[in-house]
Amino acid sequence: MSRPQAIDDPFVERESIKISRPRPGVVQMRIASEPLGVLRQAVKRAMLAGLRELEADALVRCLIITGTERAFSVGSDVREFRREASWHKSAAAMDQGLNLALEDSRLPVIAACNGLTLGGGNELALACDIRLAARSARFGFPEVKVAAFASAGGTQRLPLLVGPGRAMELLLTGRLLDADEAAAIGLVDELVDDELLDGRSLELASAIAAMPAVAIAATKRCVSTGLRHGRPTGHDLENLLTVEVGMTDEAAEGQAAFMEKRPPRFHKPGE
Repeated sequence: MSRPQAIDDPFVERESIKISRPRPGVVQMRIASEPLGVLRQAVKRAMLAGLRELEADALVRCLIITGTERAFSVGSDVREFRREASWHKSAAAMDQGLNLALEDSRLPVIAACNGLTLGGGNELALACDIRLAARSARFGFPEVKVAAFASAGGTQRLPLLVGPGRAMELLLTGRLLDADEAAAIGLVDELVDDELLDGRSLELASAIAAMPAVAIAATKRCVSTGLRHGRPTGHDLENLLTVEVGMTDEAAEGQAAFMEKRPPRFHKPGE
């Protein structure tokens, strides 16, 4: 696997993502590219480079991805498309690489969908672990309307969430959904009033960040493995990781706290 590009790479739009640390253990990555959070290839490189840096930081326990003002992200920039096989291969590798990196990350990732969440932006949200949506958000996979398709993992992840028939209908028509319908079919996990979205995502991320990091990472890894590779593989990983997790100091503290009927004193972010 090639080395992820550094955040100061000239082909990375450093200004396209805004990273902040609003609470202990919680990082917010805001897609700030114009217009409407468009995911140019350089923006995707910036997100991947940022993710790699955050993963290497032991202080980080949970990641929130969101957009600005009217959009989470409207997806790839059609103006970048080339009728060149080499370009499409490179673009596909970047698209799949970013979304798989989110899925494989040790960090739980929350998508806070604050507006238009379309095409590659919707596929990015699918690669996150939990999806919150503002009530004004809109969702869709309009790629088919420009003779493309949801090739950044959308054809694989969407059926797992909404079922194969509903996924096919959405992917083959490119129609848009409002937030209510997105929640009703399972595309998003929770609806929030627009003005409360940031606060709710921070609340959820903080609750996750307060849990033992080793147990959080093991849980995410097992769920992702089972979904991608099947339950037998997921069970095998559970058997492996239950030993590793069970031998940690945090596991001993959790068990002692339960027996002593007191709150556990887990390591806080930064300790």
